[in-house]
Amino acid sequence: MGSLAVLVKQGWLRGTLVKSVIGDSYISFKGIPFAAPPVGKLRFADPQPPQSWEGIREAMQEEPKCPQFDPFLKKIVGDEDCLYLNVASKSLEGSRPVMVWIHGGAFILGSSSYEIYSPDYLMKADIVFVSINYRVGPFGFFQLDHPAAPGNVGLKDQIAALKWVKENIARFGGDPNNVTIFGESAGGASVHYLLLSPLARGLFHKAILQSGVAFNPWASAPSPVETAHRFVAALGKETTDPREIVDYLRTIPASKLVEAQTTIHTVEEKLQLTFPFHPNVDDKSQEPVIPRPVRELAKEAADVPTIIGYNSHEGMVFLFDLTDETLALVDKNFEKTLPPHMVAEAPSRLLELANEFRRFHFGDLEVSQDTLDSYIQCYGNMQFVQGIHEVVEMDRTRKKSPTYLYKFTFDSPKSLQKFLRKDERKGTAHADDLPYIFYASRGGLTGKHEIGSAEKIVSDRFVRMWTDFARTGNPTPEIDDLITVRWEPVTKEKKHYLEIDADLSTGVNPDEKLCEFSNRVSQIVDDAER
Repeated sequence: MGSLAVLVKQGWLRGTLVKSVIGDSYISFKGIPFAAPPVGKLRFADPQPPQSWEGIREAMQEEPKCPQFDPFLKKIVGDEDCLYLNVASKSLEGSRPVMVWIHGGAFILGSSSYEIYSPDYLMKADIVFVSINYRVGPFGFFQLDHPAAPGNVGLKDQIAALKWVKENIARFGGDPNNVTIFGESAGGASVHYLLLSPLARGLFHKAILQSGVAFNPWASAPSPVETAHRFVAALGKETTDPREIVDYLRTIPASKLVEAQTTIHTVEEKLQLTFPFHPNVDDKSQEPVIPRPVRELAKEAADVPTIIGYNSHEGMVFLFDLTDETLALVDKNFEKTLPPHMVAEAPSRLLELANEFRRFHFGDLEVSQDTLDSYIQCYGNMQFVQGIHEVVEMDRTRKKSPTYLYKFTFDSPKSLQKFLRKDERKGTAHADDLPYIFYASRGGLTGKHEIGSAEKIVSDRFVRMWTDFARTGNPTPEIDDLITVRWEPVTKEKKHYLEIDADLSTGVNPDEKLCEFSNRVSQIVDDAER
């Protein structure tokens, strides 16, 4: 069969030897089906096993991403037949740590494509890399709180991919008993959902959550059934019968479903920075991924070594398409920006909570172009940082295995957000960590880091710490010229963290004032519930 052919459960695959951008080479397999195409009657259904094939299947090209609106191309792209994964390995012999990447994209877009997530930098560390697609938007997260459409099939796709890895990765030189799942933004939140889900137990052994957790307001859908009814009405059908809705939606072209999700996006959802279709409790499913509310499940989440962290200016991502009109709306209706779970839990204290958030971030100033730095921190804290600290606080008291907390503050003039927004504003934005872990070839997104540059050193550090963690469960097992400090896990007594800047430094209690503020807000919510 030749050295680049692998026999998986469904049949033979042929990969290809590719040269990485840093000069060495690795074996690449792309477009491997891990589930049956979720089309026709399988739209909104749990992923089904992939079919076998005869002969050798060429695994040299990526398959389509899930249907979605591409903000770069300004058009709808993708195909419902999208449940494929990619594997990269230095050798098909041996048994190396496996790292499974789950892409971000707010649960409405994104893919595993090497155009953005090429593993060239990671491959020098001799791990086996897997990147997976999963259904997004209505295809992955349409929910009626009914067996006809219980929701979360996008998360079930991720679980199906992990089952495929467990079953087949040894053939690619990977160790099925040493699997690290990692992801950023909605990928980080997905990793957290998998830590919480009883269905994912035993399918991975370590986890890395970058800038996203299930506690973040955008990571769940506040009222999925009401959203589903608005959605089907926008597509021309007035009914609340679950089976009728599902049968009808299965007749609509995929592109129309993508289009419709933008038309039902309400002003409130835009102010809260949430989207219509996201994960939620799916207790009407025969096999629920999230059988109970996430804060309940978190008390008994998988106890595995974890890295978790965030960037210093996460909220910069919300400057895209920000208008004076939106700023004025936020200024006049600040209570409408509050996370949906707060609105649900403390309706009688909304104005008080809004005033707390406003005073902490803006003082007495208006929300306007003049206070954009405060806007960035307010939305970054509300949408990302507070939820991440909440997870860390729970882990400190609950877990036996280590949790490593980081804050990424390296502010490069060549950063991803500065490139995308053509803006020199200072700060380490949401997704600015990605080009240090992956090579991105799409549209000149990021070039290769120059040898000797601060960017190259930061990239080498990320790759070394992330892959050492995948190998050993400890991100800094050896101190040397590159890794200059020992990264301590958080403990009950001390909230240790690593600051990743041009240099590495350690400390305790990052963003302490914000954490004190969060405790104050939680107290108001708790008092309202009594």
